[in-house]
Amino acid sequence: MSGLIGYIAALADDLSVVATKVAAGSLDDIANQTAKSLSQTAGILVDDTAAIPQYVGNTTAKRELPVIWKITKKSLINKLLIIPVAILITYFAPWIMLPVLLLGGSYLAYEGTESMGGKLGFIEVHEYHNNHSTPNTDDLSATEDKTIASAVRTDAILSIEIMALTIAGVAEAPIVTQVGVLVLIGLISTFAVYGIVSMILRMDDIGFYLRDEKTNSQFYQAISKVLILGMPKILKSLGWIGAIAMLMVGGSIIIYNVVYLHWLAELSQGLPVLLSVFVEYFVTPVIVSIMTGVALVLIITLFKGEN
Repeated sequence: MSGLIGYIAALADDLSVVATKVAAGSLDDIANQTAKSLSQTAGILVDDTAAIPQYVGNTTAKRELPVIWKITKKSLINKLLIIPVAILITYFAPWIMLPVLLLGGSYLAYEGTESMGGKLGFIEVHEYHNNHSTPNTDDLSATEDKTIASAVRTDAILSIEIMALTIAGVAEAPIVTQVGVLVLIGLISTFAVYGIVSMILRMDDIGFYLRDEKTNSQFYQAISKVLILGMPKILKSLGWIGAIAMLMVGGSIIIYNVVYLHWLAELSQGLPVLLSVFVEYFVTPVIVSIMTGVALVLIITLFKGEN
């Protein structure tokens, strides 16, 4: 009897060791795949970070952080709803992923092209589809709710694309790895984006605080001046960075998912390393995005003209 108990105890130890190794391996896989997915979705995250401040631009200073927090919570809900859908699609209708990715890539190409065209003066400046205020009302709550709803719609589109790119990259991985990566990407992308947005929006407030509270310190006065004058410049630069990021990511998605365009990825072969990277990850995707975006802008303009 003691021999049997000893055997069971040894077996339990072996199973415990195996389970520990499997768990450690799964965590390593999740960490590696998460890092890879973050690099693939970086452009969309930059775009999200650049877009959201424009929705909160006319919110009173004391309500900026509460509004951002409300958008953050709704963004988490967006991703929570998208994760099971993405996994189900991967298992039962994987063919849907290709059109979803192509639609997302085309959307980014269109938005990036229209944004760049507006900034360079080639087309009418694109306005984000939101209202920062509610006409004919003094109801600040209604205004705030409308601002949040507009921001959440944009976040939902970008969240779908982030999750689509992520699940496409881990489609062959075990279900545990898929869920782990999706959850981590959802959490990291949400809190990173809205954390950065919160800091950007409060930069000038910190600057004013330092200016008023540390009047005898030239060091604090210098920091105050940088923060106060820097916020508008950062917001403006975010617009350019976001547009470029959209073009790069949109073009890369289109090239990768359209078989007939795979040859474009080989154009940089034979070039010096830095030039090769520049051509493969910037020049080629941006050109593809602009061509796609221009075509979509023309089609949409013609369609609007007919109506």
